[in-house]
Amino acid sequence: MGNRETLGIKMLHKEYDHIILLAHGSPDPLWKQPFESLYHHVTQTYGENNASLAYMELTSPSLEDVIALLDKDVRSVAVLPLFLAVGRHLRQDVPAQIAELQRDDLHIELLSPIGDDELVKQAMQTVIAHHLGKV
Repeated sequence: MGNRETLGIKMLHKEYDHIILLAHGSPDPLWKQPFESLYHHVTQTYGENNASLAYMELTSPSLEDVIALLDKDVRSVAVLPLFLAVGRHLRQDVPAQIAELQRDDLHIELLSPIGDDELVKQAMQTVIAHHLGKV
C-alpha cells in the first residue's frame, strides 16, 4: 500500500503534539471495545504521550478529563471524532466544549469526523462489496 498521494487521495496534513480520539459514548461496556482496541493500536505505534481516547457523553474519560491530564509541554491538540458524519454534536456540542477548554498556551483543533476521510469511505465500500460477493 502506497502513501496517500500515490493512492490519489488529497490530504491536508498538519502536525500536532497530541491527538484525542473522540467517540460518542455509551453505558454499555461492550460498545467501548472497538474504540479501546483502536486506541491501544494507536498508542502501540505512536506512544501513550501522543494520543488519548475520550468520550462525548455517557462514559469516561470525557474530553475535559483528557485535556486536564495532558502534559504541560503539549501546546497543539487535534480532536479526531470517531463519528461517521457531522451531526448536532459536531456542529454544536463539541465546538462549545473545545471553546471552553482553549487556553492561551493550548490550541485545540476539531478535525473532520473519521467518516469524511476517503480511506474510510473506501474501506466501507469494500466491506459492502464483500457482503454482496463482489470482491
